[in-house]
Order: sequence, then C-alpha cells, then structure tokens
Amino acid sequence: MKFGIDMGHNCPPDTGATGIKQEDVLTKAVGTLLIQKLKAAKHTAIDCTATKASTVNESLRERTNKANDNNVNVFVSIHFNKFNGIAHGTEVYGISNTSQGIAQSVLKEIVQLGFYNRGVKNTGFFVLKNTEMPAILIECCFCDSKTDMDLFDAEKMAEAIKDGLIGESKHEQVITDKKYVLEISEQTYLKPSTEQSSDLPQDSLITIKPGSYKVLDLRFEENHYWVKWPDKSQGNRDEHFVYAGHSKVRED
Repeated sequence: MKFGIDMGHNCPPDTGATGIKQEDVLTKAVGTLLIQKLKAAKHTAIDCTATKASTVNESLRERTNKANDNNVNVFVSIHFNKFNGIAHGTEVYGISNTSQGIAQSVLKEIVQLGFYNRGVKNTGFFVLKNTEMPAILIECCFCDSKTDMDLFDAEKMAEAIKDGLIGESKHEQVITDKKYVLEISEQTYLKPSTEQSSDLPQDSLITIKPGSYKVLDLRFEENHYWVKWPDKSQGNRDEHFVYAGHSKVRED
C-alpha cells in the first residue's frame, strides 16, 4: 500500500504546541520513524509534510495536495495534543467509516503502550476533509502532560502506528498455529484495502473465482478477511483483503 505521512506543523508560521516538549519535534521524530518502518515492511510511504508556506492554510493545502497528487491509499497526519497539563491520552480522528476503522486499529495499538484511550472521534479537520482517500489524524498524546511525556517513546509510538496501519499487531489474535481454507462463494476480488472495489484502481484488484483457497495467515477486519495469499502469481502483494460476505473460513 501507499501511505501519505504528514508530520504535523513543522512549517512556520504553521507551528505546533509548546508543552514539556515541542509538538513539532515530536511529530517529526514519530513521522520520520514511521516512514522508515513502512518502507522496511515493503510499503510505499510519501512524506506529505509541508515545506514552504506563508499561512497556516497554505501549509495545510500543501499537505493534502501532496497526498492527492501521489494517489496515496491512506493519509496519516501526526499530531500531539495540549490542554491543561492534566489531560492525557490518545485520540484518533476520521470522518468516513473506512477512516474510522483505520483510526480504531491505530488507536488500539497505541493504547497498548499504556496511554489512556480517549477514543475515535469525528471532526472535520482541513486535512481530513480535503484528502481524496481515507485519512486519519492522530493525537498521539499530550505534550504538556508529564504522565504522557514520561511514557512517550518515539520508536514505540511509530511502531504502534505502523502495526495499526498494516495489520501486524502483536496484540491481535493472529491465526498461525492452524491451517485454514478460505472458501469463496461468488466471484470477488483480492484488494489492497477494505474499501469498495469500485473505489479502488482496477489494476490494484485481482479477480478470484469461487472455490477453496489455502491461506498462510488471516484475521477479520472491517467485514473483510485480511489474508496472506500464498500464490505469488496473483500479484506482487502478499497481503490482501477479501469481502467476508462472499467468503467463509474453515480449518483444513
């Protein structure tokens, strides 16, 4: 998959909050590591951080333009919260059903690090409204909270976000100790995401006929099965999604 990663702020006059630590420094640290981790996992990661702007609005527009011009599959904007020095925890924003599903997956991973779960929220931030693909905005934690800053580690945060995005959770139950067969009842597609097939590029879809297929690994996400497909002739990806309404799973 192709991800667009926005390291929030970092483009004066678009600068972030000042707390115990500076938001710009934190977002850059997490975003840089996240891009490295996604690439190491054989995904494409585009840096969508703004580089030059005379206003905050121009900064935001540059970020969304980069994502749209590069046709990324998922846009991720990284931020850190600030309030009163007491509030703490993580919240993730998304305005579509697909975005909120991704947000929930990422949030689940971050709270495993010990951060308070502030939930998935729906707010029409500029970067969420003006991107043409599923988009999330992550408030990793509070930069003015001693509780959060004592817990925060950029490497672990980036790893958690990466796991939430690409489904390599160490906390989800992944089927690895048994052999499973995916039975497909009607012609469907292997897809790079859980989006509707009609909303995805046709060259990203692989047609699968009805039948029984052995899979290397699978789990259930957003009414789809996430599968590692063993047949390398079926595209270069080894991770796909299959609509659960056309499929069921049985032990081999």
